[in-house]
Amino acid sequence: MFKRIESGIAGKGFGFDYISSVRDMAVRYDLVGIVFEKKDGSIKLIAEGEEENLIKLTEKLEDGSLIHSVENFYVKWDEPSGEFKDFSIGDKE
Repeated sequence: MFKRIESGIAGKGFGFDYISSVRDMAVRYDLVGIVFEKKDGSIKLIAEGEEENLIKLTEKLEDGSLIHSVENFYVKWDEPSGEFKDFSIGDKE
């Protein structure tokens, strides 16, 4: 089933490399959407695709990594809008 998520990630060690890795993961999971850094340094992600792939992505994002420590994470589920054709990196909000 196709779904949409909006997610926010706050923590330490984020930057363009992290945003690129999020986009790469989303593309591997055949998702469409956008990821960008907000002015406060947190990351915002909007993604649409198969529910099981969205779950896989959110699990990886919430876990963080040795370099990126996640301090705050949320996911909001919704119905897809169909507004995205691919997965891109956006400008700061």
